[in-house]
Amino acid sequence: MTSKISIEEITDLEVKRLLKDTKFSRLKPVACSHCGENSGFARKLFQIKGVPKSKHSDDEIQGIIRYHFKHNCSIDHIFFKTFDRRFFVDAAKCGACQSTAITYDIELTSDLISMIAKTTGKSESQIKNDLNAISNKLTKD
Repeated sequence: MTSKISIEEITDLEVKRLLKDTKFSRLKPVACSHCGENSGFARKLFQIKGVPKSKHSDDEIQGIIRYHFKHNCSIDHIFFKTFDRRFFVDAAKCGACQSTAITYDIELTSDLISMIAKTTGKSESQIKNDLNAISNKLTKD
């Protein structure tokens, strides 16, 4: 890779705009790994430039970016998102203990279930049944 990677923090106004978009905000903070808090997370978003789209999921590139955030920003957990042809890092901080070790999860909205159904050729009710079965199996283990 010949281009230089640059990281730019997104303005508060742009963060609010992005978080209002249901597709962007499906993956969101749900729990603090340090204290167990499940709300009150402050979000920071960063745009990553200089990484070709074909390398957004590359383990080595993501490792370099993770290293930067850990050592230069003291952010332990980050999540990568590609949205609107841009590459982002999403990070959160716990309002209770200030930890950045935040667990994220995907919100299963009806729009997302509909999209999964179209992609797989299954009915929405079958997708919901399958997801419930997986969830039940995970909670038993």
